[in-house]
Amino acid sequence: MFRASLRSVSDPLRDHVCFSCLARRFAAPTNLRRFHRIPALRAQFSSENGGSTAADVPAAPSMPHWEQDSSSKIPEQAEQANQEFADESLPDTLPSDAAHLQNQQAATRRARRTARQRDKRRSKENEKSDEGETKNGSDSTSKRKAAIQKVNQILDEKASPKRGPRGPKGKLSHVANFVNEKHTGVVDSEADALKALDIPMAPVPGLSFGLDRVLFNSNNETSPGVYQLRDPRSRVYNFDPYLGQIMPVTEFDFNALKEYITSSKDDTLRNHAIKQKKKYSGSSSSMTSVLSQFHYLLSAWRGIDTRTLSQGFPDKLRSFTRLLRSPAAMFLHYQDGVYAIDADKEFDSANILMNLGKSMEKLLTMPKEDFERYRRSSENKITYEEEQAIPESYHYSTYGDFIMRSQLDAYDPRLPGTGMFDLKTRAVVSIRMDAKNFEHGLGYEIKTRFGDFESYEREFYDMIRAAFLKYSLQVRIGRMDGIFVAFHNVERIFGFQYVSLPEMDQTLHGTSDTALGDKEFELSLGLWNEILNKATEKYPEQSLRFHFETRDAVTPFMYIFVEPVTKEEIHAIQNSKKAEIDAYQQRLLNLKPSEDDSDLDAPQVEETAETSAAEAEEEEAAPKGELMAMALTIRNKVNGEYVDRPTEGFNAHDKWQVEYELSELSPAQGHVLYKMCKTRRMRGLEGRGEDELEVASNVYIRRLRQISKEGRKHRERENQLDKELGIVLLEDGVKDGEK
Repeated sequence: MFRASLRSVSDPLRDHVCFSCLARRFAAPTNLRRFHRIPALRAQFSSENGGSTAADVPAAPSMPHWEQDSSSKIPEQAEQANQEFADESLPDTLPSDAAHLQNQQAATRRARRTARQRDKRRSKENEKSDEGETKNGSDSTSKRKAAIQKVNQILDEKASPKRGPRGPKGKLSHVANFVNEKHTGVVDSEADALKALDIPMAPVPGLSFGLDRVLFNSNNETSPGVYQLRDPRSRVYNFDPYLGQIMPVTEFDFNALKEYITSSKDDTLRNHAIKQKKKYSGSSSSMTSVLSQFHYLLSAWRGIDTRTLSQGFPDKLRSFTRLLRSPAAMFLHYQDGVYAIDADKEFDSANILMNLGKSMEKLLTMPKEDFERYRRSSENKITYEEEQAIPESYHYSTYGDFIMRSQLDAYDPRLPGTGMFDLKTRAVVSIRMDAKNFEHGLGYEIKTRFGDFESYEREFYDMIRAAFLKYSLQVRIGRMDGIFVAFHNVERIFGFQYVSLPEMDQTLHGTSDTALGDKEFELSLGLWNEILNKATEKYPEQSLRFHFETRDAVTPFMYIFVEPVTKEEIHAIQNSKKAEIDAYQQRLLNLKPSEDDSDLDAPQVEETAETSAAEAEEEEAAPKGELMAMALTIRNKVNGEYVDRPTEGFNAHDKWQVEYELSELSPAQGHVLYKMCKTRRMRGLEGRGEDELEVASNVYIRRLRQISKEGRKHRERENQLDKELGIVLLEDGVKDGEK
């Protein structure tokens, strides 16, 4: 018999409805009183009772021959079961609705009365049992009551209303028992604003080789954004072929370049800080790693937006790379009343990309003749004195207690705003994923616009995950318009692309309106300012080492660790990798492609694990010094309402406030968490490439190396075609005789 789990309308005390009973109650026709689940039975029953004929009923679907014998017995068995059930369970007459309802209510009252009596009897028995156990010295009653109270407490917590979309503010169960002190406050996006300092500076160079037309080829629906050095179909060069061959690092004189000045060694920056009465000074390169951690916190780990990519792009990851997610560390150098922010270089390593970044910036902003003077073999080689005489240009900005310095790379007055933009040299994926062994990736080329490999789409996607957050923060610190990117494989340049700040914000914040990113940047500085104030209040006029790490949890929170350090300790940490870096620089003198994959089979993971274990034992044995450990939780409030994060509809007129709670943890627990944080940072920064771990990336790297080998063969064929057909430049135009 077919039953349905529907609440009865006429009899609300019944949980289920029997359709046959319902049909009889309402005096339905006889042929509608019995219901069959099988189409064949319905057809047979209808024809027997004068209803619709078999022709009116759709035929049952045909069955395979191996099921026909067994299925042919189903109608007879089902019909017999239906008939027996109807004869035994259904009376010929049914009571009226009122009488039936009265009987049901009486039965319900009797059942409830019986249940109450049973509960009272059991309660008395339990009390007698508890008295006997108490006399015997048992504490089972107290345990049972404690368990009941615990259950009630859990139920009350689940039933209590949550405060905002993230639940109770600052409720971190794993550290709640180790909190010594809490500090609360509010950071308002309208409380302060980024201010530009009007400080005279030297002229900023523009792009050379006619590359300025790339600036006005934006990435939108009607334009691909990328300007290729050479059109692959017609083989016509859009720019000077000189750009196609990058000067090898073995030929460029890096000793002629000026040394980069960190914030702590910049006397000019410190003097500006004293004049502006600012407490903290920093550069764009030393501040972006910490600001990235605040982005994760304020955005609640918002994933990247890949709507600008094609639908056919296969990679679906929406997270930032392992390298970018790693904890950030910095030093706060105290000198003359100013704290200078320097990046922590404990796990820094040298690679060829650092060298090429310096040389290619010169290439993109100098005439060919001037750039050739940096070649070691040049007869008119630039002298050290001439290079030192070239002034550097900086933008200075302030916010709260911060003064920030940004070195300016290039300028074009036709761009919006200040007209300044940053230069970025972006190596292809085969180089980036194994920068320490870049020789294996030589040969990988960019050939198409779309695709998983050897495409600009792959490089753009990787920039979203690995670089755009850092780039956008540097652009905001320097009050620039965007970035100019040159794609290369160490040996050759393939194309150029200008990415404006709105385009980067679209991929990071889900909107091209820069108001959301601007407010988040200012709120990040405000929270950072509060944290530095707490640390310098506890350790006044001392140099400090900081670690920041935003944890991806149901309620995202940030760990902050602060320890006082001396100048000698800072020097030892900052130069701990100097010998390794110098050795690598010497290896660059023998630059050539390699096809030996034995490094992928080496037990690097085991060696790293052993090294980590040895370092852990040394740290365990070493005395634990002063440490300030804190946990930061926040709640976003937009236009008076609590939200997980501001949405893409946010604009400059919206008001964004951040309520924060800074919990100071006990020293013992702080040291445990600090050790774990440093271990995560070491593992994140000492990996092979910018994203994957050693073992997980081996298959991926092998594939990239295979593509690179094929690319070297492709380049040999292209060079042969150039010898046979010659080289055609766009600027050559069309000769009169060829029209």
